[in-house]
Amino acid sequence: MLKNKDLLTILIRLSLGYIFFSAGVCKLTHGEFGQVIGPPWLEESLAKYGLGLFAQVVAVSQVICGTLLLSQRFSLLGAVMLVPMNVAILAVTVSMQWVGTPFVNTFFLGLNLVLLGLEHRKFSFLFQPNHQHLIQPVTTDAIGQDNYSWLGIGFSIFTILMTFVSITLTNIAALLVFASFATTILRSGLLTKLDIALILLPFMGMVAITYADLNTLITKFIVGFAVAEALLLSYRLYLGKTKNTAQDLTATIASS
Repeated sequence: MLKNKDLLTILIRLSLGYIFFSAGVCKLTHGEFGQVIGPPWLEESLAKYGLGLFAQVVAVSQVICGTLLLSQRFSLLGAVMLVPMNVAILAVTVSMQWVGTPFVNTFFLGLNLVLLGLEHRKFSFLFQPNHQHLIQPVTTDAIGQDNYSWLGIGFSIFTILMTFVSITLTNIAALLVFASFATTILRSGLLTKLDIALILLPFMGMVAITYADLNTLITKFIVGFAVAEALLLSYRLYLGKTKNTAQDLTATIASS
């Protein structure tokens, strides 16, 4: 069973990865791609100030950061790249006085920093450059080290290209992205059945959000996925904490 910290690391990667991947694709398709945060009209809004190209760069950068986070293979790189992007987006939303948006962006920036905090040991060499550092791989580093991760990255590039061609092809490419990255996690061999459910639910939500405009019933499924994820995650964290407590107690008894 994965430690709670490792499971939360994966879930935060998936959450931030999908949010920014879908937001970028949505902007590139002018609002036709299903997403969570938007805004799809960013390019049109910034174009009034001669910043249309900036909006397109932001959109592509969001897709790249989201892809890296979803890949697991390059998630740490994606998390590092996402910090300046989050700060820049927050600055834009504050300067343009968008109501409520700065609070949402602040939350995402907080999640971003939490993700980096969970892997803080990998940054020790930055603060002590005159020392030798041995960076040990952690459990989650084994995830994404297969061809499915590369396949997902390839489909992400294809998704960007398809945004200039067809929304149908864009949706299909995005679904292949989700399928590839879901497979790379599920094939890691590190997950229990409960963990598998906790990983599958977010990906099912991604698919549902992508096609949410096709049927109003899909919105209810999305809410159901969110509730189920919250309940299962609470139970899983409880199990993980109980197991760790039992292991610590056993180790204490064995050493005494």
